[in-house]
Amino acid sequence: MGFFDDVINTTKNVAANAGKKTDEAVKFSKLKIKKSQIKGDIKVKFEKLGSSVYQMTKSGEKDNDAIDASIAEIDECYEKLSEIEKQIDELKSEVTCVSCGAKTKNDNNFCPKCGTKLPVPEVKEEPAEEAAAEEKPAEADVIVEEKKAD
Repeated sequence: MGFFDDVINTTKNVAANAGKKTDEAVKFSKLKIKKSQIKGDIKVKFEKLGSSVYQMTKSGEKDNDAIDASIAEIDECYEKLSEIEKQIDELKSEVTCVSCGAKTKNDNNFCPKCGTKLPVPEVKEEPAEEAAAEEKPAEADVIVEEKKAD
């Protein structure tokens, strides 16, 4: 029965890993779609702002409140875009250099492009349930190995 237990445990581990990778791929795709939508929104807002400025200049009227409101909307979109890019970087295990904007793996201490010290990535702790679930197969492997040794 030890061999079949090994096969079952291995199959469970492979299925769990495949599920995690699939989940990451889905999250990544959703973030890329959101990023694209926000970039489109920014383009539309810039066009709207340009049109408004053109109309105001042509008519000789100035409505600084409308311009300020449009600029605030654009800034808000850029903040959302920045947050999405951070989430994408986390999924890809990358960090962005604060000086030159280059992306590099988060295990580097310095930017390979400009040499600036990179920010230390935040380490997220796994929830207790996931950590416990990952430990159980390891314990089962030890028990199986002990049985084989007997």
